[in-house]
Amino acid sequence: MMMMLELFILMIFFTVTLSDTGSVITVNKVSVQQEKSIIIPCFYKAQYVNAPKYLCFGKIWGLCKNVMEINPEKVSISDDQTQHIFTVTIKNVTTSDSGLYWCSIEIHGFDKKKEFKLNVSKATPELYVDHQMVTGYEGGHIVISCHHSTMKPQKWCKIDGACVNTNGSINGTVVQLSSMDRGFRVTMSELTMASTGWYWCSAGDEQMPVHITVQKNPGRMSFVWLIILGLLLLLTLMAVIVFMQHKLKCVTFSVHQRHENMYVSMKKPNPQTKQNEGENDETQDYEIMSRPKQALKVQGWNHEDNKSLKKDGGHVHKDILKDPYCVC
Repeated sequence: MMMMLELFILMIFFTVTLSDTGSVITVNKVSVQQEKSIIIPCFYKAQYVNAPKYLCFGKIWGLCKNVMEINPEKVSISDDQTQHIFTVTIKNVTTSDSGLYWCSIEIHGFDKKKEFKLNVSKATPELYVDHQMVTGYEGGHIVISCHHSTMKPQKWCKIDGACVNTNGSINGTVVQLSSMDRGFRVTMSELTMASTGWYWCSAGDEQMPVHITVQKNPGRMSFVWLIILGLLLLLTLMAVIVFMQHKLKCVTFSVHQRHENMYVSMKKPNPQTKQNEGENDETQDYEIMSRPKQALKVQGWNHEDNKSLKKDGGHVHKDILKDPYCVC
């Protein structure tokens, strides 16, 4: 009776497992050299965005152990709820870390999960890349080298997306695979912001995840800012020129008015002056007009505060010197 109950529970477990294949998507098999780190992306459905995520280790799902609870310093998890991908980073791996892992989402009843196999070796891994995190620029291209020594079919895929075997495109990005010694190269051209995401190299059942980040082209941004700064500089220069021209016009007008008013004031007759000094007055008027600065000093003109003058009954008023359209 007990044996029948165990078989019944096992049957239910496998039924739920088979019907849950699309809830979480990740790589199948990954190889890494010891003392290195590995990042595993786990894609999940949008309905599980707020559910807790964890990594489980063990051959049997029901008996696996939460790695975060056993060794929290060994594993870190980051959840990108916008892209619906949580990434698991296993640090400083050793051969004892080899085995079956499960990308898991905690749900009341039956947790959602997807297994992957991790193989840690002392020698060179069967499939590896130079960098798992690669950055490119919008409109440019990037090259990823996938190293392997097998004759198995090779391809480049986006997680939960399309794959390319030789030449093709993924989300509008041109993809080309070319052979190289002990592996193949992936060239992604005409990058757009939509090219950002997780991909993987594949050689047979071996896979290696790679994250592509596409940024704005700094050269284009610098050119735009250069144009903006140039326009601002031009506008500033034009404003300075207009201001200087206006200031010069004000000064010229004021000096001209002062000379005219001074000349009128000096030409008025002085009843207290002797008749025989007429010739000297004409000579003095000529000298004053030819040397306006000395004339201003002789006649008591205060240049700083523009006070009114009184000379021989004549008056020079401050209001007369005002420019009708500017103030200096």
